[in-house]
Amino acid sequence: MPLVRKRRAAEPANSDNAAPESSTNRRQRPRGEDSSEGEMTDSDGGAGAPSSLDAMVKKMVRFALASEYSRLPIRRSDISAKVLGEQGTRQFKTVFEQAQRELKSKFGMEMCELPAREKTTISQRRAAQKIEKQSSSNKSWILITTLPRAYQTPAILPPAKAPSSGVESTYTALYTFIIALIILNGGALAEPKLDRYLTRMNADQHTPIDRTDKLLQRLCKEGYLVRTREMDGGEELIEYIVGPRGKIEVGSRGVAGLVREVFGWGESRSGDYGDGAAGLTQVEQEEKDIFEDQLKRSLGIRDRDGRVSGEAVSAQREEEASEGPRRSGRPSTAARREDSSSSSSSEEEEEEGEEGEDESD
Repeated sequence: MPLVRKRRAAEPANSDNAAPESSTNRRQRPRGEDSSEGEMTDSDGGAGAPSSLDAMVKKMVRFALASEYSRLPIRRSDISAKVLGEQGTRQFKTVFEQAQRELKSKFGMEMCELPAREKTTISQRRAAQKIEKQSSSNKSWILITTLPRAYQTPAILPPAKAPSSGVESTYTALYTFIIALIILNGGALAEPKLDRYLTRMNADQHTPIDRTDKLLQRLCKEGYLVRTREMDGGEELIEYIVGPRGKIEVGSRGVAGLVREVFGWGESRSGDYGDGAAGLTQVEQEEKDIFEDQLKRSLGIRDRDGRVSGEAVSAQREEEASEGPRRSGRPSTAARREDSSSSSSSEEEEEEGEEGEDESD
């Protein structure tokens, strides 16, 4: 009996010892399985999930495209706030360069830095003198195409379809026309003079886009124009100059193209602007050269030596000769030179005549 009791007592002891082992084993197995599953998910996530740099580059590209769609400048401050955040401010250069590569390779565009606004008024110039260097946080960019000049044609780059191609082409024509007027008038155009030009075009009150005053406000808001106000002797002077976006999108090159098309010297007649004119007669070529000289003079384009190109020098001499007596009542330099040359020639002729008489005597 005692042996039986011992055996019965031993059996429960063994069973009690086995139970904890089985329970511990059962507890350890899920932990191992969970850890292995966790390692697998971590490895899978590390291989497929994008890094923070890639995410910022994609956000930068989307932000640039959205800003250009709304014709808003891509400001450095907006990039820091909406793309980089507080943790990525030090990675601006890396993110910007990678975004540029993505835009060039996939969209055929790049971000071009906008020039600073001109300081036209006296107060603006005084404020600019106090600031030694422009802060990098004030920089801004817009998107421009990277296609070669030969492919920048309406057939390849048509007007945008939003809101419609007709509205977009009309808007482009209007601001190109106004920018051309400003540049051809020396870079600044008074408001009354602009009103007279728009009256000739029957656009002094309304345009196909909107009312004229609202159109000008929109052009100033989007950076095509800059409206300046200055007091001079108690009178308010309001002028329009070309804005930063207008300089990049249109500029002197776009104005020259518009003038060539209006006067019949566009690409359809004379080929590319820089290739001369294939198929033109000698008379037409001479007319085109005269037209190009006048156009460069109007745009203020100078030669490499710093002088006005073509016939601008002779035109300036003619203006000096015609305006000299009106201003000072004295003959101009050209007139004085002609008088001196004529007097010297007459004196020489008289001397020769006297010598001839002496010889005859």
